[in-house]
Amino acid sequence: MKFAANQAGNNKNTILAAIILAVITLFGGSAKAASAATASFVGLDTTTRGSWQAKYGAEGYVIPNLTQSIPGYATFAPQNALLYTWNAGTSDARAVKMPNSGSGIASTFYNNPGFSLDINAVDSNTHQIAVYVLDWDGFGSRSQTLQVVDASSNAVLDTEQVANFANGTYVIWNVTGHVRININRTGGSNAVVAGVFFGKNATAAAAPASATATFTGADTSTQGNWQGKYGVDGYSISNSTQNLPAYASFGVQNQMNYTWNAATSDARALQIPNSTMHMASTWYNSPSFNFDVNLTDSNSHRVALYAIDWDGSGRRAQTVQVIDAASSKVLDTETISGFSSGMYLVWNVTGHVKINVTMTGTSNAVVSGIFFDSSNSNNNASAPAAPKTTAASNGVLSASTSALSFGSVQLSSSSVQNVTLTNTGNANVTISNVSVSGAGFAAAGLPTGTVLTPGQSATMQATLTPAMAGKVTGAITVSSNATNGSNAIALSGTGIAQTTHSVNLNWVPSTSQVAGYNVYVSTTEGGAYAKLTSTPVNSTSFVDSGLQTAQTRYYVVTSVDSSNNESAFSSPVSAIVP
Repeated sequence: MKFAANQAGNNKNTILAAIILAVITLFGGSAKAASAATASFVGLDTTTRGSWQAKYGAEGYVIPNLTQSIPGYATFAPQNALLYTWNAGTSDARAVKMPNSGSGIASTFYNNPGFSLDINAVDSNTHQIAVYVLDWDGFGSRSQTLQVVDASSNAVLDTEQVANFANGTYVIWNVTGHVRININRTGGSNAVVAGVFFGKNATAAAAPASATATFTGADTSTQGNWQGKYGVDGYSISNSTQNLPAYASFGVQNQMNYTWNAATSDARALQIPNSTMHMASTWYNSPSFNFDVNLTDSNSHRVALYAIDWDGSGRRAQTVQVIDAASSKVLDTETISGFSSGMYLVWNVTGHVKINVTMTGTSNAVVSGIFFDSSNSNNNASAPAAPKTTAASNGVLSASTSALSFGSVQLSSSSVQNVTLTNTGNANVTISNVSVSGAGFAAAGLPTGTVLTPGQSATMQATLTPAMAGKVTGAITVSSNATNGSNAIALSGTGIAQTTHSVNLNWVPSTSQVAGYNVYVSTTEGGAYAKLTSTPVNSTSFVDSGLQTAQTRYYVVTSVDSSNNESAFSSPVSAIVP
Protein backbone atom coordinates (compact mmCIF):
# COMPACT_ATOMS: atom_id res chain seq x y z
CA MET A 1 0.00 0.00 0.00
CA LYS A 2 1.58 3.31 -1.10
CA PHE A 3 1.33 6.70 0.54
CA ALA A 4 -1.12 9.00 -1.16
CA ALA A 5 -0.68 12.81 -1.37
CA ASN A 6 -3.76 14.85 -0.77
CA GLN A 7 -4.10 18.66 -0.96
CA ALA A 8 -5.92 20.11 2.02
CA GLY A 9 -7.06 23.61 2.98
CA ASN A 10 -4.49 26.41 3.60
CA ASN A 11 -2.27 24.76 0.99
CA LYS A 12 -1.01 22.31 3.63
CA ASN A 13 0.03 19.00 2.20
CA THR A 14 -1.82 16.23 4.12
CA ILE A 15 -0.05 12.92 3.58
CA LEU A 16 -1.76 9.60 4.32
CA ALA A 17 0.60 6.91 5.61
CA ALA A 18 0.05 3.18 5.89
CA ILE A 19 2.13 0.51 7.58
CA ILE A 20 2.38 -2.63 5.51
CA LEU A 21 4.45 -4.94 7.73
CA ALA A 22 4.88 -5.64 11.46
CA VAL A 23 7.28 -8.45 12.45
CA ILE A 24 7.93 -9.64 16.01
CA THR A 25 11.59 -10.33 16.70
CA LEU A 26 12.54 -12.45 19.74
CA PHE A 27 15.98 -12.34 21.40
CA GLY A 28 17.29 -10.20 18.54
CA GLY A 29 16.52 -12.83 15.88
CA SER A 30 13.79 -13.09 13.30
CA ALA A 31 10.59 -14.84 14.29
CA LYS A 32 10.12 -18.28 12.75
CA ALA A 33 6.93 -19.98 11.72
CA ALA A 34 5.42 -21.60 14.82
CA SER A 35 5.06 -25.34 15.06
CA ALA A 36 1.52 -26.67 15.27
CA ALA A 37 0.21 -26.57 18.83
CA THR A 38 -1.30 -29.63 20.53
CA ALA A 39 -3.79 -30.07 23.36
CA SER A 40 -4.69 -33.42 24.88
CA PHE A 41 -7.61 -33.46 27.32
CA VAL A 42 -6.63 -35.03 30.67
CA GLY A 43 -9.90 -34.82 32.58
CA LEU A 44 -12.10 -32.93 35.03
CA ASP A 45 -11.37 -32.56 38.75
CA THR A 46 -14.38 -31.71 40.91
CA THR A 47 -12.92 -32.63 44.32
CA THR A 48 -9.84 -30.44 44.83
CA ARG A 49 -11.86 -27.22 44.84
CA GLY A 50 -9.78 -24.18 45.90
CA SER A 51 -6.89 -26.17 47.39
CA TRP A 52 -4.87 -26.05 44.16
CA GLN A 53 -1.43 -26.01 45.79
CA ALA A 54 -1.74 -29.67 46.75
CA LYS A 55 -2.15 -30.71 43.11
CA TYR A 56 -1.60 -27.94 40.55
CA GLY A 57 0.51 -24.88 39.82
CA ALA A 58 3.96 -26.28 40.62
CA GLU A 59 5.39 -24.28 37.68
CA GLY A 60 3.20 -21.19 37.84
CA TYR A 61 -0.27 -19.76 38.34
CA VAL A 62 -2.61 -16.87 37.59
CA ILE A 63 -5.26 -15.83 40.15
CA PRO A 64 -7.59 -13.07 38.88
CA ASN A 65 -7.45 -9.76 40.76
CA LEU A 66 -4.70 -11.10 43.05
CA THR A 67 -1.35 -12.29 41.68
CA GLN A 68 0.41 -14.36 39.08
CA SER A 69 3.67 -16.28 38.75
CA ILE A 70 4.17 -17.20 35.10
CA PRO A 71 6.73 -19.95 34.38
CA GLY A 72 9.76 -18.99 32.32
CA TYR A 73 8.70 -21.21 29.41
CA ALA A 74 5.31 -19.54 28.96
CA THR A 75 3.48 -16.32 28.25
CA PHE A 76 -0.08 -15.66 29.37
CA ALA A 77 -2.58 -12.99 28.36
CA PRO A 78 -6.36 -12.81 28.97
CA GLN A 79 -8.15 -11.31 25.99
CA ASN A 80 -11.50 -9.49 26.14
CA ALA A 81 -11.76 -10.46 29.84
CA LEU A 82 -13.14 -8.38 32.70
CA LEU A 83 -12.22 -8.84 36.37
CA TYR A 84 -14.42 -9.21 39.42
CA THR A 85 -14.01 -10.27 43.06
CA TRP A 86 -16.92 -11.73 45.00
CA ASN A 87 -15.02 -12.20 48.26
CA ALA A 88 -11.41 -11.08 48.83
CA GLY A 89 -10.86 -13.20 51.95
CA THR A 90 -12.90 -16.28 52.81
CA SER A 91 -12.55 -19.72 54.37
CA ASP A 92 -14.97 -21.23 51.84
CA ALA A 93 -13.23 -24.32 50.44
CA ARG A 94 -14.37 -23.48 46.89
CA ALA A 95 -12.42 -20.20 46.79
CA VAL A 96 -8.89 -20.29 45.35
CA LYS A 97 -6.35 -20.45 48.16
CA MET A 98 -4.09 -17.38 48.22
CA PRO A 99 -0.32 -18.10 48.20
CA ASN A 100 1.24 -17.76 51.65
CA SER A 101 -2.19 -17.49 53.27
CA GLY A 102 -4.76 -19.78 54.81
CA SER A 103 -7.59 -17.74 53.26
CA GLY A 104 -9.12 -18.01 49.82
CA ILE A 105 -10.20 -15.44 47.26
CA ALA A 106 -13.33 -15.77 45.14
CA SER A 107 -12.39 -13.78 42.03
CA THR A 108 -12.78 -14.30 38.32
CA PHE A 109 -12.06 -13.40 34.74
CA TYR A 110 -15.47 -12.99 33.08
CA ASN A 111 -17.42 -11.62 30.14
CA ASN A 112 -20.60 -12.20 28.18
CA PRO A 113 -20.77 -14.14 25.95
CA GLY A 114 -17.11 -15.08 26.43
CA PHE A 115 -13.40 -14.29 26.46
CA SER A 116 -10.07 -15.99 25.71
CA LEU A 117 -6.84 -16.98 27.45
CA ASP A 118 -3.73 -16.76 25.25
CA ILE A 119 -1.04 -19.23 26.42
CA ASN A 120 2.24 -19.74 24.60
CA ALA A 121 4.57 -22.54 25.76
CA VAL A 122 7.71 -21.50 23.93
CA ASP A 123 10.04 -24.36 24.94
CA SER A 124 8.49 -27.05 22.67
CA ASN A 125 7.79 -29.28 25.69
CA THR A 126 4.45 -30.61 26.89
CA HIS A 127 3.00 -28.89 29.97
CA GLN A 128 -0.12 -29.46 32.03
CA ILE A 129 -2.56 -26.54 32.05
CA ALA A 130 -5.43 -26.63 34.54
CA VAL A 131 -8.23 -24.03 34.28
CA TYR A 132 -10.38 -23.67 37.41
CA VAL A 133 -13.99 -22.62 36.81
CA LEU A 134 -16.26 -21.68 39.72
CA ASP A 135 -19.93 -20.76 39.59
CA TRP A 136 -19.70 -18.85 42.88
CA ASP A 137 -23.00 -16.98 42.70
CA GLY A 138 -24.87 -18.80 39.95
CA PHE A 139 -26.74 -21.37 42.06
CA GLY A 140 -25.66 -24.04 39.59
CA SER A 141 -27.17 -22.22 36.60
CA ARG A 142 -23.95 -21.50 34.71
CA SER A 143 -22.70 -23.70 31.89
CA GLN A 144 -19.94 -22.98 29.41
CA THR A 145 -17.65 -24.45 26.79
CA LEU A 146 -13.87 -24.34 26.94
CA GLN A 147 -12.37 -24.70 23.47
CA VAL A 148 -8.63 -24.99 22.88
CA VAL A 149 -7.48 -23.76 19.46
CA ASP A 150 -4.11 -23.45 17.75
CA ALA A 151 -3.36 -19.72 18.05
CA SER A 152 -1.71 -19.64 14.61
CA SER A 153 -4.11 -21.69 12.50
CA ASN A 154 -7.29 -21.48 14.63
CA ALA A 155 -7.60 -25.25 14.30
CA VAL A 156 -9.80 -26.60 17.10
CA LEU A 157 -7.75 -28.97 19.29
CA ASP A 158 -10.34 -29.84 21.96
CA THR A 159 -13.74 -28.71 23.24
CA GLU A 160 -15.14 -29.41 26.72
CA GLN A 161 -18.57 -28.56 28.14
CA VAL A 162 -18.88 -27.89 31.89
CA ALA A 163 -22.00 -27.37 33.98
CA ASN A 164 -23.01 -27.68 37.64
CA PHE A 165 -19.69 -26.23 38.79
CA ALA A 166 -20.90 -24.35 41.87
CA ASN A 167 -18.36 -26.41 43.87
CA GLY A 168 -15.56 -25.67 41.39
CA THR A 169 -14.16 -27.78 38.54
CA TYR A 170 -10.64 -27.99 37.08
CA VAL A 171 -10.49 -28.60 33.31
CA ILE A 172 -7.09 -30.09 32.51
CA TRP A 173 -5.04 -30.48 29.32
CA ASN A 174 -1.51 -31.39 28.31
CA VAL A 175 -0.43 -28.60 25.94
CA THR A 176 2.45 -27.83 23.59
CA GLY A 177 3.03 -24.62 21.66
CA HIS A 178 0.84 -21.54 21.31
CA VAL A 179 -2.83 -22.05 22.10
CA ARG A 180 -5.84 -19.94 22.84
CA ILE A 181 -8.53 -21.18 25.21
CA ASN A 182 -11.91 -19.72 24.31
CA ILE A 183 -14.43 -19.68 27.18
CA ASN A 184 -18.02 -19.14 26.05
CA ARG A 185 -21.23 -19.00 28.06
CA THR A 186 -23.91 -21.56 27.21
CA GLY A 187 -26.07 -20.96 30.30
CA GLY A 188 -26.31 -18.39 33.10
CA SER A 189 -25.17 -14.77 33.12
CA ASN A 190 -21.60 -14.95 31.74
CA ALA A 191 -18.50 -17.12 31.31
CA VAL A 192 -16.05 -17.33 34.22
CA VAL A 193 -12.53 -18.60 35.08
CA ALA A 194 -11.24 -18.42 38.67
CA GLY A 195 -7.63 -19.47 38.05
CA VAL A 196 -5.08 -20.92 35.63
CA PHE A 197 -2.36 -23.30 36.84
CA PHE A 198 0.80 -24.50 35.08
CA GLY A 199 2.27 -27.93 35.85
CA LYS A 200 1.57 -30.63 38.40
CA ASN A 201 2.50 -30.21 42.02
CA ALA A 202 5.87 -31.80 42.72
CA THR A 203 4.22 -34.10 45.23
CA ALA A 204 1.38 -35.13 42.94
CA ALA A 205 1.37 -38.79 42.04
CA ALA A 206 2.01 -40.06 38.55
CA ALA A 207 -0.76 -41.74 36.61
CA PRO A 208 -2.91 -43.56 39.19
CA ALA A 209 -3.09 -47.31 39.37
CA SER A 210 -6.39 -48.96 38.51
CA ALA A 211 -8.96 -48.76 41.30
CA THR A 212 -10.59 -51.85 42.81
CA ALA A 213 -13.85 -52.43 44.68
CA THR A 214 -14.89 -55.75 46.23
CA PHE A 215 -18.40 -55.94 47.67
CA THR A 216 -18.35 -57.56 51.13
CA GLY A 217 -22.05 -57.46 51.98
CA ALA A 218 -25.10 -55.55 53.19
CA ASP A 219 -25.75 -54.79 56.87
CA THR A 220 -29.38 -54.27 57.95
CA SER A 221 -28.92 -54.79 61.71
CA THR A 222 -26.63 -51.95 62.81
CA GLN A 223 -29.05 -49.22 61.64
CA GLY A 224 -27.95 -45.74 62.75
CA ASN A 225 -25.65 -46.98 65.53
CA TRP A 226 -22.51 -46.70 63.42
CA GLN A 227 -20.09 -45.52 66.12
CA GLY A 228 -17.83 -48.36 67.18
CA LYS A 229 -18.73 -50.36 64.08
CA TYR A 230 -18.05 -48.05 61.14
CA GLY A 231 -16.19 -44.79 60.61
CA VAL A 232 -13.23 -45.41 62.91
CA ASP A 233 -10.96 -43.78 60.31
CA GLY A 234 -13.43 -41.14 59.17
CA TYR A 235 -16.95 -40.30 58.06
CA SER A 236 -19.24 -37.79 56.36
CA ILE A 237 -22.91 -37.41 57.31
CA SER A 238 -25.32 -35.44 55.14
CA ASN A 239 -26.26 -32.03 56.58
CA SER A 240 -24.32 -32.82 59.74
CA THR A 241 -20.53 -33.09 59.89
CA GLN A 242 -17.56 -34.90 58.46
CA ASN A 243 -14.14 -36.01 59.66
CA LEU A 244 -12.24 -37.48 56.73
CA PRO A 245 -9.14 -39.64 57.10
CA ALA A 246 -5.83 -38.24 55.83
CA TYR A 247 -5.70 -40.88 53.09
CA ALA A 248 -9.04 -39.94 51.50
CA SER A 249 -10.61 -37.10 49.58
CA PHE A 250 -14.39 -37.07 49.24
CA GLY A 251 -16.92 -35.03 47.30
CA VAL A 252 -20.63 -35.24 46.56
CA GLN A 253 -21.70 -34.24 43.04
CA ASN A 254 -25.07 -33.26 41.55
CA GLN A 255 -26.78 -33.76 44.91
CA MET A 256 -29.31 -31.92 47.03
CA ASN A 257 -29.52 -32.12 50.82
CA TYR A 258 -32.52 -32.70 53.07
CA THR A 259 -33.15 -33.32 56.77
CA TRP A 260 -36.26 -35.20 57.86
CA ASN A 261 -35.52 -34.91 61.58
CA ALA A 262 -32.51 -33.05 63.01
CA ALA A 263 -32.71 -34.66 66.47
CA THR A 264 -34.47 -37.95 67.13
CA SER A 265 -34.09 -41.08 69.24
CA ASP A 266 -35.19 -43.27 66.31
CA ALA A 267 -32.48 -45.94 65.98
CA ARG A 268 -32.72 -45.91 62.19
CA ALA A 269 -31.34 -42.38 61.98
CA LEU A 270 -27.57 -41.94 62.08
CA GLN A 271 -25.99 -41.10 65.42
CA ILE A 272 -24.74 -37.52 65.71
CA PRO A 273 -21.02 -37.57 66.64
CA ASN A 274 -20.45 -36.81 70.34
CA SER A 275 -24.18 -36.95 71.03
CA THR A 276 -26.75 -39.50 72.15
CA MET A 277 -29.23 -38.16 69.60
CA HIS A 278 -29.70 -39.27 66.01
CA MET A 279 -30.24 -37.30 62.78
CA ALA A 280 -32.36 -38.36 59.80
CA SER A 281 -30.81 -36.53 56.84
CA THR A 282 -29.83 -37.41 53.30
CA TRP A 283 -28.11 -36.55 50.08
CA TYR A 284 -30.63 -37.04 47.28
CA ASN A 285 -31.58 -36.33 43.70
CA SER A 286 -33.70 -37.67 40.88
CA PRO A 287 -32.73 -39.71 39.02
CA SER A 288 -29.14 -39.83 40.36
CA PHE A 289 -26.14 -38.27 42.05
CA ASN A 290 -22.66 -39.54 42.82
CA PHE A 291 -19.74 -39.58 45.26
CA ASP A 292 -16.10 -39.03 44.32
CA VAL A 293 -13.88 -41.07 46.67
CA ASN A 294 -10.10 -41.00 46.24
CA LEU A 295 -8.01 -43.24 48.55
CA THR A 296 -4.50 -41.91 48.04
CA ASP A 297 -2.32 -44.23 50.14
CA SER A 298 -2.47 -47.29 47.80
CA ASN A 299 -3.98 -49.41 50.60
CA SER A 300 -7.32 -51.19 50.67
CA HIS A 301 -9.95 -49.54 52.89
CA ARG A 302 -13.48 -50.45 53.87
CA VAL A 303 -16.02 -47.95 52.55
CA ALA A 304 -19.61 -48.21 53.78
CA LEU A 305 -22.63 -46.27 52.50
CA TYR A 306 -25.74 -45.98 54.68
CA ALA A 307 -29.09 -45.55 52.93
CA ILE A 308 -32.47 -45.24 54.62
CA ASP A 309 -35.93 -45.00 53.04
CA TRP A 310 -37.15 -42.80 55.89
CA ASP A 311 -40.41 -41.61 54.33
CA GLY A 312 -40.90 -44.01 51.45
CA SER A 313 -42.93 -46.74 53.17
CA GLY A 314 -40.61 -49.29 51.64
CA ARG A 315 -41.23 -48.14 48.07
CA ARG A 316 -37.79 -46.83 47.23
CA ALA A 317 -35.36 -48.85 45.10
CA GLN A 318 -31.98 -47.86 43.74
CA THR A 319 -28.76 -49.12 42.20
CA VAL A 320 -25.36 -48.26 43.60
CA GLN A 321 -22.55 -48.60 41.08
CA VAL A 322 -18.83 -48.28 41.85
CA ILE A 323 -16.63 -47.31 38.87
CA ASP A 324 -12.93 -46.59 38.32
CA ALA A 325 -12.72 -42.77 38.17
CA ALA A 326 -9.88 -42.84 35.63
CA SER A 327 -11.10 -45.50 33.18
CA SER A 328 -14.88 -45.47 33.90
CA LYS A 329 -14.72 -49.26 34.24
CA VAL A 330 -17.62 -50.63 36.31
CA LEU A 331 -16.18 -52.39 39.38
CA ASP A 332 -19.43 -53.43 41.12
CA THR A 333 -23.19 -52.86 40.94
CA GLU A 334 -25.66 -53.44 43.78
CA THR A 335 -29.45 -53.06 43.71
CA ILE A 336 -31.35 -52.41 46.93
CA SER A 337 -34.98 -52.01 47.94
CA GLY A 338 -36.98 -52.34 51.15
CA PHE A 339 -34.47 -50.34 53.18
CA SER A 340 -36.86 -48.35 55.39
CA SER A 341 -35.01 -49.77 58.42
CA GLY A 342 -31.65 -48.63 57.04
CA MET A 343 -28.95 -50.54 55.15
CA TYR A 344 -25.16 -50.34 54.89
CA LEU A 345 -23.51 -51.38 51.62
CA VAL A 346 -19.87 -52.28 52.25
CA TRP A 347 -16.89 -52.60 49.90
CA ASN A 348 -13.14 -52.97 50.20
CA VAL A 349 -11.78 -50.23 47.92
CA THR A 350 -8.41 -49.10 46.59
CA GLY A 351 -7.63 -46.02 44.50
CA HIS A 352 -9.94 -43.42 42.97
CA VAL A 353 -13.58 -44.42 42.45
CA LYS A 354 -16.91 -42.81 41.76
CA ILE A 355 -20.04 -44.21 43.35
CA ASN A 356 -23.16 -43.54 41.30
CA VAL A 357 -26.52 -43.77 43.11
CA THR A 358 -29.49 -44.06 40.73
CA MET A 359 -33.20 -44.25 41.50
CA THR A 360 -35.02 -47.32 40.14
CA GLY A 361 -38.11 -46.98 42.36
CA THR A 362 -40.23 -44.11 43.61
CA SER A 363 -39.26 -40.46 44.41
CA ASN A 364 -35.45 -40.22 44.27
CA ALA A 365 -32.13 -41.81 45.19
CA VAL A 366 -30.89 -41.36 48.78
CA VAL A 367 -27.73 -41.92 50.89
CA SER A 368 -27.37 -40.62 54.46
CA GLY A 369 -23.69 -41.19 55.23
CA ILE A 370 -20.34 -42.65 54.18
CA PHE A 371 -17.81 -44.30 56.53
CA PHE A 372 -14.10 -45.17 56.17
CA ASP A 373 -12.14 -47.95 57.91
CA SER A 374 -9.22 -50.30 57.36
CA SER A 375 -10.17 -53.21 55.11
CA ASN A 376 -9.90 -55.80 57.88
CA SER A 377 -12.34 -53.97 60.17
CA ASN A 378 -14.89 -56.15 61.92
CA ASN A 379 -18.11 -56.20 59.89
CA ASN A 380 -20.14 -58.42 62.25
CA ALA A 381 -22.42 -56.22 64.33
CA SER A 382 -22.80 -58.83 67.06
CA ALA A 383 -19.11 -59.73 67.40
CA PRO A 384 -16.99 -57.91 70.00
CA ALA A 385 -14.37 -55.48 68.78
CA ALA A 386 -10.80 -56.76 68.78
CA PRO A 387 -8.79 -55.50 71.76
CA LYS A 388 -6.40 -52.67 71.00
CA THR A 389 -2.72 -52.93 71.79
CA THR A 390 -1.34 -50.04 73.78
CA ALA A 391 1.67 -48.64 71.99
CA ALA A 392 4.38 -46.41 73.36
CA SER A 393 3.64 -42.71 73.03
CA ASN A 394 5.72 -41.50 70.11
CA GLY A 395 5.25 -38.50 67.87
CA VAL A 396 6.37 -39.09 64.28
CA LEU A 397 6.55 -36.19 61.79
CA SER A 398 6.22 -37.12 58.11
CA ALA A 399 6.66 -34.70 55.19
CA SER A 400 4.72 -35.03 51.93
CA THR A 401 7.98 -34.77 49.98
CA SER A 402 11.72 -34.84 50.57
CA ALA A 403 12.58 -32.51 47.66
CA LEU A 404 11.04 -29.56 45.80
CA SER A 405 12.09 -28.39 42.34
CA PHE A 406 10.88 -24.91 41.38
CA GLY A 407 12.12 -25.15 37.80
CA SER A 408 12.86 -21.85 36.05
CA VAL A 409 11.73 -18.65 37.81
CA GLN A 410 12.17 -15.15 36.40
CA LEU A 411 14.32 -12.79 38.45
CA SER A 412 12.41 -10.85 41.13
CA SER A 413 9.36 -13.08 40.57
CA SER A 414 8.25 -15.71 43.07
CA SER A 415 7.21 -19.33 42.80
CA VAL A 416 5.41 -21.03 45.69
CA GLN A 417 5.04 -24.73 46.50
CA ASN A 418 3.45 -26.46 49.46
CA VAL A 419 4.81 -29.09 51.83
CA THR A 420 2.40 -30.91 54.15
CA LEU A 421 3.70 -32.26 57.44
CA THR A 422 1.64 -34.86 59.27
CA ASN A 423 1.95 -36.33 62.74
CA THR A 424 1.70 -40.05 61.96
CA GLY A 425 2.54 -41.11 65.52
CA ASN A 426 0.42 -41.41 68.65
CA ALA A 427 1.72 -38.44 70.70
CA ASN A 428 1.80 -34.69 70.11
CA VAL A 429 4.62 -33.20 68.01
CA THR A 430 5.83 -29.65 68.74
CA ILE A 431 7.72 -27.69 66.07
CA SER A 432 10.74 -26.04 67.69
CA ASN A 433 12.37 -24.40 64.64
CA VAL A 434 12.11 -24.02 60.86
CA SER A 435 15.37 -23.01 59.16
CA VAL A 436 15.98 -22.26 55.46
CA SER A 437 19.26 -22.27 53.53
CA GLY A 438 19.97 -21.18 49.95
CA ALA A 439 19.78 -17.72 48.36
CA GLY A 440 16.24 -16.69 47.48
CA PHE A 441 14.45 -19.48 49.36
CA ALA A 442 11.96 -18.82 52.18
CA ALA A 443 9.39 -20.78 54.18
CA ALA A 444 6.18 -19.68 55.90
CA GLY A 445 3.07 -21.13 57.50
CA LEU A 446 4.65 -23.28 60.23
CA PRO A 447 5.37 -21.01 63.22
CA THR A 448 7.67 -22.06 66.02
CA GLY A 449 5.60 -23.71 68.75
CA THR A 450 3.07 -25.27 66.36
CA VAL A 451 1.63 -28.42 67.96
CA LEU A 452 0.34 -31.28 65.81
CA THR A 453 -1.85 -33.83 67.53
CA PRO A 454 -1.81 -37.46 66.26
CA GLY A 455 -3.17 -37.52 62.71
CA GLN A 456 -3.11 -33.72 62.38
CA SER A 457 -1.44 -32.03 59.40
CA ALA A 458 -0.09 -28.54 58.70
CA THR A 459 0.90 -26.99 55.39
CA MET A 460 4.07 -24.96 54.91
CA GLN A 461 4.70 -22.71 51.89
CA ALA A 462 8.15 -22.82 50.32
CA THR A 463 9.05 -19.86 48.06
CA LEU A 464 11.83 -19.16 45.57
CA THR A 465 12.45 -15.49 44.64
CA PRO A 466 15.74 -15.51 42.70
CA ALA A 467 17.88 -12.36 42.80
CA MET A 468 20.37 -13.48 40.14
CA ALA A 469 20.43 -15.80 37.16
CA GLY A 470 21.63 -19.35 37.57
CA LYS A 471 20.89 -22.53 39.48
CA VAL A 472 20.42 -22.32 43.24
CA THR A 473 19.99 -25.06 45.84
CA GLY A 474 19.03 -25.05 49.48
CA ALA A 475 17.00 -26.84 52.11
CA ILE A 476 14.24 -26.42 54.68
CA THR A 477 14.91 -28.11 58.01
CA VAL A 478 12.02 -28.64 60.43
CA SER A 479 13.14 -29.38 63.98
CA SER A 480 10.71 -30.91 66.48
CA ASN A 481 10.41 -33.35 69.35
CA ALA A 482 9.36 -36.14 66.95
CA THR A 483 11.13 -39.42 67.55
CA ASN A 484 12.31 -39.55 63.94
CA GLY A 485 14.36 -36.36 64.39
CA SER A 486 14.48 -33.40 62.01
CA ASN A 487 12.74 -33.31 58.63
CA ALA A 488 14.80 -31.95 55.73
CA ILE A 489 13.34 -30.92 52.34
CA ALA A 490 15.88 -30.30 49.56
CA LEU A 491 15.22 -27.21 47.40
CA SER A 492 16.37 -26.40 43.87
CA GLY A 493 15.54 -23.95 41.11
CA THR A 494 17.01 -21.72 38.43
CA GLY A 495 16.78 -17.95 38.18
CA ILE A 496 16.36 -16.64 34.65
CA ALA A 497 16.52 -13.09 33.34
CA GLN A 498 13.26 -11.63 32.19
CA THR A 499 12.89 -11.89 28.44
CA THR A 500 12.31 -8.73 26.43
CA HIS A 501 11.08 -8.57 22.86
CA SER A 502 11.17 -6.24 19.90
CA VAL A 503 8.72 -5.32 17.14
CA ASN A 504 10.16 -4.35 13.73
CA LEU A 505 7.98 -1.94 11.72
CA ASN A 506 8.42 -1.23 7.99
CA TRP A 507 6.33 0.89 5.66
CA VAL A 508 6.22 2.04 2.03
CA PRO A 509 7.67 5.57 1.60
CA SER A 510 5.38 8.44 0.74
CA THR A 511 5.30 9.64 -2.87
CA SER A 512 5.24 13.22 -1.56
CA GLN A 513 8.18 15.25 -0.26
CA VAL A 514 8.43 14.50 3.44
CA ALA A 515 10.95 15.37 6.13
CA GLY A 516 10.32 12.18 8.10
CA TYR A 517 7.85 9.93 9.83
CA ASN A 518 6.41 9.64 13.36
CA VAL A 519 5.42 6.30 14.91
CA TYR A 520 2.62 5.99 17.49
CA VAL A 521 1.50 3.06 19.68
CA SER A 522 -1.56 2.06 21.70
CA THR A 523 -2.12 -0.94 23.96
CA THR A 524 -5.84 -1.08 23.17
CA GLU A 525 -7.45 -1.34 19.77
CA GLY A 526 -8.84 2.05 18.82
CA GLY A 527 -7.43 3.56 22.03
CA ALA A 528 -5.35 6.68 22.58
CA TYR A 529 -1.99 6.62 20.75
CA ALA A 530 1.31 7.69 22.28
CA LYS A 531 4.22 8.93 20.16
CA LEU A 532 7.28 6.67 20.15
CA THR A 533 9.54 8.95 18.07
CA SER A 534 10.91 12.06 19.78
CA THR A 535 11.75 13.52 16.36
CA PRO A 536 10.63 12.28 12.93
CA VAL A 537 12.72 9.39 11.60
CA ASN A 538 14.19 9.65 8.11
CA SER A 539 13.97 5.93 7.30
CA THR A 540 10.92 3.78 6.53
CA SER A 541 11.48 1.43 9.46
CA PHE A 542 11.43 1.56 13.25
CA VAL A 543 12.19 -0.88 16.07
CA ASP A 544 10.05 -0.82 19.21
CA SER A 545 12.32 -2.66 21.68
CA GLY A 546 12.56 -3.64 25.36
CA LEU A 547 9.00 -4.99 25.46
CA GLN A 548 7.71 -7.29 28.17
CA THR A 549 5.78 -10.45 27.39
CA ALA A 550 2.06 -11.09 27.05
CA GLN A 551 0.76 -7.94 25.42
CA THR A 552 -0.74 -6.75 22.16
CA ARG A 553 0.38 -3.42 20.67
CA TYR A 554 -1.30 -1.37 17.91
CA TYR A 555 0.81 0.90 15.66
CA VAL A 556 0.13 3.80 13.27
CA VAL A 557 2.51 6.04 11.28
CA THR A 558 2.23 9.68 10.17
CA SER A 559 4.27 11.66 7.64
CA VAL A 560 5.75 15.09 8.43
CA ASP A 561 6.75 17.69 5.82
CA SER A 562 9.44 20.39 6.04
CA SER A 563 6.96 22.87 7.58
CA ASN A 564 6.22 20.35 10.32
CA ASN A 565 2.74 19.63 8.97
CA GLU A 566 1.69 16.12 9.99
CA SER A 567 -0.58 13.72 8.15
CA ALA A 568 -3.49 11.78 9.59
CA PHE A 569 -2.82 8.36 11.11
CA SER A 570 -2.24 5.45 8.79
CA SER A 571 -4.37 2.34 9.05
CA PRO A 572 -3.30 0.49 12.24
CA VAL A 573 -1.53 -2.83 12.44
CA SER A 574 -1.16 -4.99 15.53
CA ALA A 575 1.63 -7.14 16.93
CA ILE A 576 1.25 -9.75 19.67
CA VAL A 577 4.24 -9.93 22.00
CA PRO A 578 4.22 -13.57 23.17
